[in-house]
Amino acid sequence: MKLTLVARKSQTFVVSVVVAILLISALALVLRGQLRCSGFAGPAVTEADLPPAAADDVLRIVSWNVRNFPLDERPQDAELGYSRRTNICDLEAVLAGLDGDLLGLQEVNDTRRFPPILKRAVQDRQMGVRFSAGGGRFGQHLAIAWDVNALELLSEPVDVAATIFEDGMRPAFAARFRSRRSGGIDFTVIVVHYESGPRNFGERRRQNRALAEWIDGWVEETGDPDVILLGDFNTTGSPRGGLEGELQSMDAILGEAGLRRLPNETGCSSYWEGGGDRDGVQEASLLDHVFLGGFGTDEPVAPVHAWLHCARLECADLISRPGAEDGTFWDVSDHCPLTFEIRDADLEGQNSEF
Repeated sequence: MKLTLVARKSQTFVVSVVVAILLISALALVLRGQLRCSGFAGPAVTEADLPPAAADDVLRIVSWNVRNFPLDERPQDAELGYSRRTNICDLEAVLAGLDGDLLGLQEVNDTRRFPPILKRAVQDRQMGVRFSAGGGRFGQHLAIAWDVNALELLSEPVDVAATIFEDGMRPAFAARFRSRRSGGIDFTVIVVHYESGPRNFGERRRQNRALAEWIDGWVEETGDPDVILLGDFNTTGSPRGGLEGELQSMDAILGEAGLRRLPNETGCSSYWEGGGDRDGVQEASLLDHVFLGGFGTDEPVAPVHAWLHCARLECADLISRPGAEDGTFWDVSDHCPLTFEIRDADLEGQNSEF
């Protein structure tokens, strides 16, 4: 009788422990969801902030600096109370809404955490993803992600160390792809994240020259002139010519490698606090660009366009004060994703086999 009673008590204890574990696990999942989705009330990601669906006969290409993913900073100003924090749910909503066949990303600090987030965001696509080995002084890795049902990876991505002149600088990141569509295109994509700030204009110019030389060699080696160059060029201006002066310099240098810059029809690609006091007013800037080389005489089907707060505000000042914070700027990234589309058909027979 005593043994039976002891057995029943033990069984009851085990059941209680199991129930407690299940409840704690469920509560942890709820809290985790609340933390990963916490952020400012809005405006966050809306349908109007994202591109419409792409046509079936094009490839949509995305370039985006995801701001030190995943970022979690304390408020920068005691009175304004702002903090930059990656809202994972908003990030997933953007990744899904961009609907990109190929993504070139910058500032992926946690390369282990990002792939499952991308997979969860784009459930209707099977995505491959690779990260640069080098991330520079802040561990900001570059990434190339692609729809494996739309594109075939022809060569494993490589770090382009030619853009590194001293410790702490980031490499470029390059790979070749071929469309799986019959008669589709093949091309090289190169992602960059250059040195930042007006004082580093000279370093960025050196990076452009080194990359142009590398592209010349790469095109000669592969026999394929079709190149997509994109990313965060950090064009904060030359000492004398400002932004326009740096753009002219960049166009001239990369033009020697047969590349042409595509105009950004939005007019900006990022926001920052400006040179004055932190007052809740963010200023638009143009840091991110897209260049094409080769591709015959075809122009993009859809031009370069910046989304999220860049599109919402049409590059006007972003006024974000307590109680009226802009969600995508604070919760996702200061940079806006760029998209453009190219026709997925080798109509002129310009592409060569790898």
